[in-house]
Amino acid sequence: MSDDHLDSLLQKTQQSPSAPLLPDELAYLITAFLPSQPAALRSKAYLVLSAFCQGVRNSSAVKGKQPDPATETLVHVFEPVVVSRLADSDEGRLQEGISFLTALFQVDWESASPIFQQDGILDFMMDSVDLKPSAELSLLVAHLLSQACGHKSCRGIITSQTTQWLEAYSRSQDDPALRAATSIALVKLSRGRAGDTAESGVPEAQAQNDDELADVMKGLVISSGDQSSIADAVEGLAYLSVDPTVKDGLSRDPVFLKRLFSLVPRRKTPNFTAEGPNTTLLYGVLLTISNLCTYRPRLTEEQAQIAKLKRMANATNKSSAKESNPSSALDDDENVKARVQRLVAAGVLEVFAGAVPGTESLGIRVVAGKALLNIVEDRENRGRVLQSGGAKLLGLIIKQCSVHTIIRHIVENTTTSEDHALAKLAITSSPVQVFGPNDGAIYDAIRPFSIMLQHSGATLLQRFEALMALTNLSSHSAETAARVAKADGLLGSVELLLLEEHELIRRASMELICNLISGSDAVFERYGGAENTSGTKSKLQIVLAMSDVEDLGTRLAASGALATLTDAPSACEGLIALQRERHRMLPILAQLIDPSTAPHDDDEEIMEGDPGLVHRGIVCARNVLLSIQDEQTRKEIAKEAGEAGLVQALVNVVKSSPVTGKFRKRAQSINILLYLQPPPLGNFQSFLIMAPSKKAGKKVAAAPKKSGGQAAGKVAKADWKEGFKKKQVGVSDMTLLTTISNESINQNLQKRWTNAEIYTYIGAVLISVNPFRDLGIYNDETLHKYRGKNRLEVPPHVFSIAESSYYNMNAYHENQCVIISGESGAGKTEAAKRIMQYIAAVSSGQDTSIQEIKDMGKYLEIMFNTHGEPVGAQITNYLLEKGRVVGQIENERDFHIFYQFTKGASSDQREMFGLQGPEAYVYTSQSNCLDVPGIDDVEDYGETIKAMQVIGLGPDEQTEIFRMLAIILWLGNVQFNEMDDGNSAIADPGVTDFVGYLMEVDAATVQKVLTSKVVETQRGGRRGSVYDVPLNPAQAGSARDALAKAIYNNLFEWIVSRINVSMKPRSAHSQIIGILDIFGFEIFEDNSFEQLCINYVNEKLQQIFIELTLKTEQEEYVREQIKWNPIKYFNNKIVCDLIEERRPPGIFAALNDACATAHADPTAADSSFMQRASGLASNPHFESRGGQFLVRHYAGDVMYNVSGMTDKNKDTLNKDLLDLVATSGNQFLQTLFPDRPDPNSKKRPPTAGDRIKAALVDNLMKAQPSYIRTIKPNQNRSSSEYDTKAILHQIKYLGLEENIRVRRAGFAYRNTFEKMVERFYLLSPQTSYAGEYTWHGDAKSGCEQILKDTGIAKDEWQMGVTKAFIKNPRLCSPSKRCVIDTGTTWPVAYNRFWKNNKEALVYAQVRDYGHQVLAGRKERRRFSLLSYRRFMGDYLDVNGKSPLGEELGQVCGIGNDQVTFSGRIQLLVSKLGRSSKPSPRFLLVTQKAVHIVVTQAKDGRAQTTLERKIPLVTIKSIGMSNLRDDWMCLNGNTSEEGDPIFSCYFKTELAANLLTLTQASITLLISPTITYSKKKDKKAEIKFIKDETVKKDDLYKSHTVHVPSGEPAGSLSRPPAKRKPGIVRPITQGKLLKAGGPSDKPKPASKPKPAARPLPGKTATSAVAAPVIQAKPAAPKPATTPSAAAARAPPVKPTSAAAPPPPPPPPPPPAAPAQPAVTKYRAKFDFTGEEGEMSLTKDDVVELVEQDDNGWWLVKKGGVQGWAPNNYLELVPAAAAPAPPPPARRPVPSKPAATSVTADASAKPVAVFPGMAASNGSATPWKKTPTASSSSDSPANSRPGSSLAGKAPPPVAAKPKPAPPVGTKPAPKVPGKPAIPTAPRPTPSGGASKPVAAMGGANMDLAAALAKRAQQIRDNE
Repeated sequence: MSDDHLDSLLQKTQQSPSAPLLPDELAYLITAFLPSQPAALRSKAYLVLSAFCQGVRNSSAVKGKQPDPATETLVHVFEPVVVSRLADSDEGRLQEGISFLTALFQVDWESASPIFQQDGILDFMMDSVDLKPSAELSLLVAHLLSQACGHKSCRGIITSQTTQWLEAYSRSQDDPALRAATSIALVKLSRGRAGDTAESGVPEAQAQNDDELADVMKGLVISSGDQSSIADAVEGLAYLSVDPTVKDGLSRDPVFLKRLFSLVPRRKTPNFTAEGPNTTLLYGVLLTISNLCTYRPRLTEEQAQIAKLKRMANATNKSSAKESNPSSALDDDENVKARVQRLVAAGVLEVFAGAVPGTESLGIRVVAGKALLNIVEDRENRGRVLQSGGAKLLGLIIKQCSVHTIIRHIVENTTTSEDHALAKLAITSSPVQVFGPNDGAIYDAIRPFSIMLQHSGATLLQRFEALMALTNLSSHSAETAARVAKADGLLGSVELLLLEEHELIRRASMELICNLISGSDAVFERYGGAENTSGTKSKLQIVLAMSDVEDLGTRLAASGALATLTDAPSACEGLIALQRERHRMLPILAQLIDPSTAPHDDDEEIMEGDPGLVHRGIVCARNVLLSIQDEQTRKEIAKEAGEAGLVQALVNVVKSSPVTGKFRKRAQSINILLYLQPPPLGNFQSFLIMAPSKKAGKKVAAAPKKSGGQAAGKVAKADWKEGFKKKQVGVSDMTLLTTISNESINQNLQKRWTNAEIYTYIGAVLISVNPFRDLGIYNDETLHKYRGKNRLEVPPHVFSIAESSYYNMNAYHENQCVIISGESGAGKTEAAKRIMQYIAAVSSGQDTSIQEIKDMGKYLEIMFNTHGEPVGAQITNYLLEKGRVVGQIENERDFHIFYQFTKGASSDQREMFGLQGPEAYVYTSQSNCLDVPGIDDVEDYGETIKAMQVIGLGPDEQTEIFRMLAIILWLGNVQFNEMDDGNSAIADPGVTDFVGYLMEVDAATVQKVLTSKVVETQRGGRRGSVYDVPLNPAQAGSARDALAKAIYNNLFEWIVSRINVSMKPRSAHSQIIGILDIFGFEIFEDNSFEQLCINYVNEKLQQIFIELTLKTEQEEYVREQIKWNPIKYFNNKIVCDLIEERRPPGIFAALNDACATAHADPTAADSSFMQRASGLASNPHFESRGGQFLVRHYAGDVMYNVSGMTDKNKDTLNKDLLDLVATSGNQFLQTLFPDRPDPNSKKRPPTAGDRIKAALVDNLMKAQPSYIRTIKPNQNRSSSEYDTKAILHQIKYLGLEENIRVRRAGFAYRNTFEKMVERFYLLSPQTSYAGEYTWHGDAKSGCEQILKDTGIAKDEWQMGVTKAFIKNPRLCSPSKRCVIDTGTTWPVAYNRFWKNNKEALVYAQVRDYGHQVLAGRKERRRFSLLSYRRFMGDYLDVNGKSPLGEELGQVCGIGNDQVTFSGRIQLLVSKLGRSSKPSPRFLLVTQKAVHIVVTQAKDGRAQTTLERKIPLVTIKSIGMSNLRDDWMCLNGNTSEEGDPIFSCYFKTELAANLLTLTQASITLLISPTITYSKKKDKKAEIKFIKDETVKKDDLYKSHTVHVPSGEPAGSLSRPPAKRKPGIVRPITQGKLLKAGGPSDKPKPASKPKPAARPLPGKTATSAVAAPVIQAKPAAPKPATTPSAAAARAPPVKPTSAAAPPPPPPPPPPPAAPAQPAVTKYRAKFDFTGEEGEMSLTKDDVVELVEQDDNGWWLVKKGGVQGWAPNNYLELVPAAAAPAPPPPARRPVPSKPAATSVTADASAKPVAVFPGMAASNGSATPWKKTPTASSSSDSPANSRPGSSLAGKAPPPVAAKPKPAPPVGTKPAPKVPGKPAIPTAPRPTPSGGASKPVAAMGGANMDLAAALAKRAQQIRDNE
C-alpha cells in the first residue's frame, strides 16, 4: 500500500464524499489499518474512512428512519470484504479484517456493530486465536473486543468463553500490551453490563473483578513503558474510576498518582513535545481525575422524592442494599473531600496548568472545568488553586468554549462547571487576588457569571454563588459596577430574585443591588437618584420593604442602599411620598435605629438590632427629614415620626451615646430631633442640655471616700490591691521553707489561706487552696498588674501562670498547656475560668469566643495566630460523667441544667413538656439536694439561654434540647413492679405514655423495650431463632437508665460539636494554649467504671507531672553533667501500666477482651473479666477480692465493683433501645444517634477506655505544660474550716514534698546558653556596649562571663553541656539583683538605653516593614538606604506642636488625633488648557484620613488651607513605578477630584504607614506605569523612563517621568553606622574635680569600642514584622548645625594659666589667600572604604579633586581617586612648617583672659561636649529654641539632624555618584568610628587631653553622665 493511493482516495472522498469506492480502492483502504503500516499512513486512512462514512450519511435523504438506510448502505459496502477476510484461514488476511473492523468501530460504530454481530464471526475469530495463538493476532482481537464491548448490542453476543479468554490474558505478565488491551475490554464489558442492568430497573452491582482490573490498570500505568499500553490502561481507569471503591484505592496510592500526573506534559520539562500532547491520553487522565474528585449530585426536592420512592420500591432486595452501602458511603462528602485533598497534595493542580493551555480540544477543557469545580468545592483548596493560576485556566476554558458558538450554546444548556468554579473562586478573595491587577480579566468574568445567574437550569446554589461573585466584582471599582449593571438582562433577573423565597438568595440579590447603587450611576438613577417617577417609586418601595425583613444581612444591605439613595433629593421626595401613601417609611427607620420603639403587636417578636442598622437608619432619617423645606410638611412628618417611634429611637441613641468625644450618631440624632421639634424643646430637652461645656466639664457621681470607716452593719470585702502592700504571711515559694515535710507544707498553706493568700509556688508549680469565698482578686486592676511581669516580680497568682504560658507561646513559638489537677471541689474549674479570663484580656480581646466558653469544657484548646491573637478554640470532651444523670451520692446534685430547667422554664415549656419542680423527678431528688447556697438556678437558666444564642442555636434547636431533657426526667419516673413470675411490669403506664409522646414513638413500644429484650441466637455464623426475654425490675431499671444516659451523653456531644463550629478558627493558627480541667480523684462507697476512668486520668496526669518535673529533671542533670544530690520519689508508672498496658494485659485490656468474648451476657462478661484480671495479681498495686478489685493509686486505695463494668465499657445501647429511637418521628432525636453498630462487623468498636486512653495523652504531650495543683480545704465548702487531716492526705498524694526537695536540691532556673545570652547580655560590660551584643566568644563562654559579672556566687550556678543552671530564681530578676558596673540599677540603665536608642529600635522596625512592603519590586534611592535613615513619620512635628505643625493641625481639624506621618510633597496639578505640573503641598496622615494642605498667597499674605481630605477606607490601592523615582498615586473611589498623584521623598515610609493603618487592606501596585483617575470618568497614565542625564531626583514632563538608575530592587538598609569620634573636654571646675588638682598618675589607654555582633543563634539581620502604628511622641526636632551650636556654647575657662583652653568646634575651612598649587588635606582618623571609596589612615595626605556639598569629597592618593567623608579631613596649611604646640595650634576666638573661678552651685548645667545632640537627635534640652519651618523642598530639611563639636565629625553623608574612573558604589557605607580612648584629667603641665569619641545621635553613657553632672563655667563678665 503506497501513500499515493491514499492521497488519491482522500482527494476523491473530499470532493465527492458519497462516491462509491471501487473494489481495488476498498482493498487498499483495508490493508492500510494493519499495525505494520506507518503511523502517518494509518492516520490518513482514518481520514479517508471517516470522510467516506460521513459522506454516505450526509447524502442520505431519509433521516430518523429505522433501520437507518445510511447504515444499511455502509454495511452493504463493508460487510463482504470484512467477512471474507475474517473467514479466511490466512493469518494476514485475518489481521486485515480484524484491524479494519476495529477502525470502523472507532469511525462509525453503527455500521461496524451489525457486521460484528454476523453469525459465526465472533466464534471464527476466537477459534483462530485458539488455533494460531500469535501475540500479534491476539492483540488485534483484544482491541476489536475492546471496541465492541463499548456498545450494548455487541455486548449481548459476548460469550462466556470469550470472557474467560480475556480474563486469562488480563492476568498474563508476559505481554503488557496484550494485558492492557484485554483488561480494557473486560472493563468496558463489566461496566457496560452493570449499566445495562441498572437501566432495566435492577440496582447496579459492582462486578466482582473491578478491583482486580483496577489493580492491573494501575500497575500498567506505573510500570509500563509502552505508550499504547499506558493509553489503554488510562482509558480503563477512566471507566473504572466511577466506582467508589476504585476511587478510594486510586487516591490512596501516591506512587500511582505521581505517575499518572506525569503523563501530562509540562512546558519546559523533558516530556513536553513540540508536536503537541496526545489528546486521547490527556482526556483519559483528566477524566480519571474528574471521576476521583466528583461529589455525589445534590438533589432537588423533587429528585430526592423520586430517589426515595425508588429505594422503597427496591426495599425487598435487602441483601443488595447491604452490599451497596459500604461502597456508596465512600462517595459521601467527607470522603470525597479527603480524596480531593490527597490529590491536591500529590500535585494535581499542576496537571491542569500543563493540559489546558496546550490543547484546543473542547472535551479536554470541559472535563478540566468539571474537575476544577469539584476541587474548589472545598474552601481549603481555593487558595492553592488561585496560587496555581486556576482562575486564569478557568478563564481560558470559558473563552475557548465561547469561540465555538454552537458548542457553547450546547454547553450552556448542559453544564456551567467552569463558570461555577470561577464563581467559587471569585467569592473567596478580592477580585485583584483572583484575576490580578488587569481589569480586563475582571471585566471578562462578568459575562459568564451573568449567564450562570440567568441560566434556566441553574440551581439555587449556583445562582447564589453567581450573585456573590458579581457582588464581589462590583465592589472592585465604579467601572466594574457599571459594566455589571449593563450585562444583558442581569439587573432585571436580580430584581426578580429579590422576591425569591430562599432567604440567602434574597440577601445576595440585595447586596448586589446595594453595590450597584453605590458604584453605577445608571442603577443609582434607576432607583430614584435622578428623578422621581412611578417606576423609581416602586423600586424605592422594594428597597424600603427589604429593610424591614427578618434577615439581618438583607436589612443591612437594603438600608445601606437606602442610605446611599437618600443623598439624592429625588429619592428623599419619593420616600416622603411613600410615607404619605402607606405610612411605612418612618416606622421602618425607627425599627432600624431601635427595634424596641417601633410599633408592634404584643405577640410580635422584636427584631434583632445591629450598630450598622443604627448608623444607616440615622443617615436615612437625617437625609430625608432635613430635605423637607415646607414648614407644614415638616410638622406633619414630625407628628408621624413621634407616632412611629422614630423620635423615641433617636432619644434612646442620644441617651446611650457618651457625651464626650466624637460620636457622629449622637450629633446627627440631636440635629434630627432639633429639626423635628425646634426650641423650645420637647420631652427630650432635659438630657440634651446635659452635654458638658468646656468650662463645666462632665458631671459624675461622687466617688466614695477611700479613708474612713465602713458603713455600719456592712462587712468589708477583701481587697486584693492590699495584697501587694500588706506584709506577706508564710512563704510564697515553698522551695524556701526551712524545714521540708508534709507538716511544714501544711502549716505554710494554712497560714496563707487564713490570711486570704490562697496561692503559693513550688518553683514554677502553683498550689491553690480553695477559699470558698470571693476574695476580689480577679478584677481588671489585678489582672493588669500581672501583664508582662515575671512571676517573681508579683505575688503568686493564677494570672501569673497564664501570663507565663502566653509569653512562652509568643516568645518561643511553642504550644502550651495548663494542667489543673486536684480532687472534686478543689477549684479546678475556677482556675480554668481565670486563665481564660486573663488570656482573653491580654490577647487583644478580639475573640469573644474565649469569653463565651468560660463555663464549658474539659480540655479546651485556644488557637492563636502569629501575632498572639486568638482566632478560635476547640473543646474536647474526654469523659462525660453520665452516671451522674441517673444517680448521685447523698447531698450532691445532678447536672445543674436539670435544676435550671425545672425551676426557670417558661409557662409554654411547662405546658409543652409537662414540666414540674425538681422535687417531682427521681433523678433530681433522690440525693436530697435541690438547692446549693450561692447558686441561683433561675438566673443561671437565663444565662444558659443567652449562651445558646451566642453559639448560634436557634429557637427550634433550643426547644429540641429541652425536649431531650424532659425525656430524661420523665424516664427517671418510670418505675417497675415485680410480678409473680419475677418479671417486671410498668407501675404507672401514664408515665411511659408521656415519654412516648415526648419521644414521638408508640407508647406500647416504650413499655415493651423497657420490660423485655430481643435475643437472637446464632449457629455456625447463621441466624437462628429470635426470642422476647422478659426483664426483672433490676434489669428493666438498668435499661431505663441506659437510655437516659445515652440521650444525655449524645446531647452533650452534639452541643459540644456545635460550640466547636461557632468557635472554628477564622484564619490559620500557629500556636495553641490548652487548658485541662477534668474530674478530680474520686473515692466513693460504690466505685465502678466511671471512677476507674476518672482516676486513671488523674493517675496519668500525675505520671506526666512526675516525668516532666521529677524524673526528667534528674535525668537532665545527669545528661548535662551537673553535680547534685538525687532525691527518691514514688514513680507511679507501675500504676499506669497496671491500667493501660497491653502486654502483659492491664485492666483496660482485660475489660476489652472480656467484652469481645462474652458480649451477649453482661454477667458472663463480668466473670470473664475477673478471671482475666486475676493474672494481674503479680502487680503489688492490684488485689482481686471476689466481685471487687483493689487498685492502690497514688492518691489512695480504691475498691472497685466489677458488676456492670464490662457493660459500661462497651458504651453501647442494646438493639431494642436503638430500634425504639429509630422509629421516632423526631428528627432531632434521630440525629443524636447517627451511627448504629454493625452486628456483622468483626472489627471491635472502640470502647470508652480506649477513647480516653488514646486522646488524652496525645494532646497533652504536644505542648509545654504548666501546672496548677488545687487543694480542697474541707468537705463542707466552708470559708473558715481548714481540715488538716484531709489536706495532709492531699499534700501527700500530690507529691508536694518530693517536688520541693527536687527543686531545692536542683536548680530552679535553667536555659540554653544562647537564650541566656540573648536575655541577659546587657548585664555584663564584657558582652554588651551601648545596647549591642559585642562578645566574640561562643555562647557558653559569654553566658559564663555574664554570670560572673552579675556577682552571683559560684556555688549558686553551674555550667552544663548545653545549658546554664541557677539555683535561686531570684538571682535572675534583673530589677532586684543585677547591677551594671557603673552603679546604675537595671531599670535606670534600661530606661536610659531605651531613651537613647528608641529611634534605632522603633523607627528601624517601621523602616524594615517598608522593605517588606516593596518586596524587591522597586529600585531604591541611595539616601533611603543609609543606616541612620529612620522612619520617624511626623517630619513636620505636628504632634510636637511646632509652630508649623500646630498651624497644619488646626487647618486639618485634627484635634487630639495623633499624626502618624507628615511631610512635604509635590502634587501634580492639572489646569485648564495647560499641562499638569507639580506644586508644593503638605501631607498629613492620621489613623482616619489623609490630609493635603496647600499654602497660597492671598492679598499679599500666605494663607494655609485644607485642599483635600481622603478617608483611609476609600483608598483601594497605591500606585508606584518600578524605578527609583518618588512618585506615588492613591487610587480610591470614583470622585470628581480624581486620584491624587504626587512626589514624596518618603514614599516607602508613607506606603508602609498606610498599609499598617489599614491592616494591609490596601493593595500596593508596582509597574512600569502609574494609572490613575484624572477626573471622575477620565483615566490617565504616567510613564517612567530611565534617563541617566537626570542628575538629581527625577524630572516630570507631559505624563512622563525621567529618572536615573537607582539601587537594585532587592536592596536593604545598610548596617548600623559606626559612631564618630569626639573630644571630652577636661573638667576644671565643680564637684567632680579631684581634691589637690589633677592626678599625675597616667591613665591606661582605653580599649576600642567592640563591634556589634549578632546574638547566638541569630542572623545579623532579621525580618521585622509590620509594626502597629500607635500614637507616638513628637518626632525629634532637627538638630542645630555645628557652627550654630558652637556659637551658642559659652567658652570653657581653664583652672590655671598653664592649662590650655579646650579647642572649639572646627570652623569651616578659611579662604586663605595663599593656597598651594594643589589643595591637600590630612586624614584626622582612620577610615575603611568600600568599592569607589578611599581608605584612609590617620595623617594620610590626599589631594582634593572635587568638592560636593553632600559631605563626600573626591580625593586622590597615590594616583588613585576615591570618595572620602569631608569631616574626616583637615586642610594642610600652605607653609610646611612644623605643627605648633597644642595651645597655639588652633586659635580660640577672642575672649577675656583666663582666670581661676570657683564653682557656682546655682549655675545652669551645660554639656561638656558643646554642640552635641541630645539623645533623640534634637538640640540639647536646655538650649532648645523654636525652629522655624523651612519652605525648602529638600528632604534633608525634614529629617532630624545631628551636630558635634571638636573633632567629632557628623555622621558620614551619602556621597554623590562618582565620575569615572572612580568606581560607582551601589550604596554608601558609614565609616567606622576610631578607637575610643579614655578621658584623662588635664595635667598640670598643660598638655592637651586626648580626643575621646562621642556617640553621635545616641550618646555614650559616660558622656551623658558627665553632661548631667558638669556645671556651667561662669563668664568673666
